[in-house]
Amino acid sequence: MGWRTLYIEDSHKVSLYLNNLKVENGVEQYVVPIADIDTVIFNNYKMYMTVQLLCKLSQNNVCVVVCEKNGLPELMINPIAGNFSAFRQQELQLNLDDGWRGLLWQTIIKGKIANQAEVLECFSADMQAIEYLLAFEEQVDLDDVTNREGLAAKVYFRSLFGELFIRERNAADSINIALNYGYAIIRSMLARSVVAKGLLPTLGIKHRNPYNHFNLVDDFIEPYRPLIDQWVYSNIYEPSQPFAREKRLGLIEALTGKIIYDNKKYCVAQSMNIYIDSIINFMKTGEENLIKMPNVRFVKENE
Repeated sequence: MGWRTLYIEDSHKVSLYLNNLKVENGVEQYVVPIADIDTVIFNNYKMYMTVQLLCKLSQNNVCVVVCEKNGLPELMINPIAGNFSAFRQQELQLNLDDGWRGLLWQTIIKGKIANQAEVLECFSADMQAIEYLLAFEEQVDLDDVTNREGLAAKVYFRSLFGELFIRERNAADSINIALNYGYAIIRSMLARSVVAKGLLPTLGIKHRNPYNHFNLVDDFIEPYRPLIDQWVYSNIYEPSQPFAREKRLGLIEALTGKIIYDNKKYCVAQSMNIYIDSIINFMKTGEENLIKMPNVRFVKENE
């Protein structure tokens, strides 16, 4: 797996040169070894890119994100070929017992709420909200039939971003735009890992939208969302503040950092691979303790 995240905006052409990604902007050109790349984000809707390059990026399991002219991620590219054991993984996924499915969703939501509570502990003095979240975490039932996820979200977002804040996917304020941008990037990263592990991204545990090609990714992403929330809280100070280019670059750079997973430090992308492995191990045995939830707090360099 590579380690570099590229954000390409001003170039007019990207192509394959030997085993490198070649970038040209009309004045100068440079190359980056594809083996070094983990994620590449193309943010120029007039950019010309070669099919040969896209195929090589896919073959090297690089996460590719293409942005619309408004700068928000619109397209992710994933390889057709997955893990060598894809058939066995997909058979597990297709035959997953309903009880195990409910247990898996319960564990995912408990992990998400636990991470939300930790974000509030770091940034909010609202102890009542934290206590509510911890109580909701304990009350999550199999398959979250009482929707503790939704109740926790209302308390969490109002405590973090203010009583007047409303979380909406299509809202025009900079906080929602930044959240959408960050969620889209980690969704793309996680989709890459899901496909690489041989799972079917369309077949979700909880999400079942027939028009969504990434239902399973939208299931697995839940514990990672607070990772974006904490960055947005720390860097977007008010809804009217524009989500400018330097902010987008800052968020992308943050996602190359490390978090705690199973009491060890991992890059975000590495943690996703291990996280999905733990879920596959659960699918094989039904043992709840095999599922390891990420602790999505960015680790400081001196920690």
